[in-house]
Amino acid sequence: ILVAALLKMLKPYLISNAPKSVICLVFLCLCIIIGLRQCFNFGVKVSYRFIHIKMRSFHTILMFIVTLAVFGGVAYYLAIRFALFFPFLSKRLWMTIFAAIALFLIICIMFLSTTANPAGRTLYMISAVTAGILVLLLMTTAVSDLLYLVFKFSPAVRCSIALGGALLLTVYSVINAYTIRVKEVTIPVDGLSKEIVAVHLTDIHLGDFRGKGQVHRIVQKINELKPDVIFNTGDMFDGKVHFKKGDVLDEMKTLDIPQFFVYGNHDQYVGVDKVIKLMQGANVTVLQNEVANFGELQIIGLNNMPVDKNTHDPHAPAHSKTIEEVMAELQINDSIPTIALHHRPEGVQYIQAKGADIMLSGHTHGGQFFPITLFAKAIYDYNKGLYKFKDMSIYVSEGIGTIFTPLRLASNSELALIHFVPVSR
Repeated sequence: ILVAALLKMLKPYLISNAPKSVICLVFLCLCIIIGLRQCFNFGVKVSYRFIHIKMRSFHTILMFIVTLAVFGGVAYYLAIRFALFFPFLSKRLWMTIFAAIALFLIICIMFLSTTANPAGRTLYMISAVTAGILVLLLMTTAVSDLLYLVFKFSPAVRCSIALGGALLLTVYSVINAYTIRVKEVTIPVDGLSKEIVAVHLTDIHLGDFRGKGQVHRIVQKINELKPDVIFNTGDMFDGKVHFKKGDVLDEMKTLDIPQFFVYGNHDQYVGVDKVIKLMQGANVTVLQNEVANFGELQIIGLNNMPVDKNTHDPHAPAHSKTIEEVMAELQINDSIPTIALHHRPEGVQYIQAKGADIMLSGHTHGGQFFPITLFAKAIYDYNKGLYKFKDMSIYVSEGIGTIFTPLRLASNSELALIHFVPVSR
């Protein structure tokens, strides 16, 4: 209602053929997505006379409807603009073209994202790149509309701004996504007698867009940095294409450095048993709700799982154990420096309560792609970087890989070099 009132007030200033309904739709869909993700992150519990209704199916259906609405709104808006930019095709034909593209993207992203079939992979890769380009085209087209309000550019100039801007941003986003940046962080840890230098890897997402070349670049960076230990917080894979040969991680075997790994939600989607086997074959210690030690550090490795029984979690198996349950069961020495590894930065209250000094996570990608980066802080309590929860430090890496589209805009592909140092007295 507020958006409709605002649009009515601004009607004299809007472009005559600007689709007001689409503006409302996109705005409201963004609000819905943010609100739902915030609710689902903290848990949704509907109780009526002792009946507990799980929200997983509702979440899936609702997000599918919202996705359709957003894609439909984007397709309609771009069709209207392309009819203005290229009038030799009718508005109806442009709408048909963009509607077909939107439907193609939804089907491929939903059903072909983990396939190892060559034809399916090709379709998915085309759809993933196209989806990223369409988002950029949406933004640059909107910018051209805003500039028109002031400068009254001709359709040809507006077209050049939209298409030229989208092309430049696409090139930059691809380069940015494949450029690994080292981020150094220092975290004081009570109880340490000497510094420990760790590399934190997360969200590498080996699959259709990343393989041996990405592993080579990561190993090369690690050899340059010479850390004492490597912590990997999951989402190593997001596709099955590398499972058949099984040699994608061979170069990691050359690292003469202890490595500890916990799996993430995408590892579960593609087949967690296979992921674990490949990681163990690369001389990596896989921790599954267990405790290990490295030097003075006690390491708690947690599976990807819900926070507690009252939390709805679309990213974890419905009937798995919870962080609350596992932390209560583990035999943890709370008198020595302790680091917890969990793919997602959730359940911090239960981890801190058991005496953990540090928690390392990933999952968020820092939003990965503008404008999602603007809303990531509202979606996640711990989005990227260093945080403090009571006396526990939390570090959330933006990760090295990408999801859905191989583009990064307003975020970085990050390899974290963390210095755990003794607390100064």
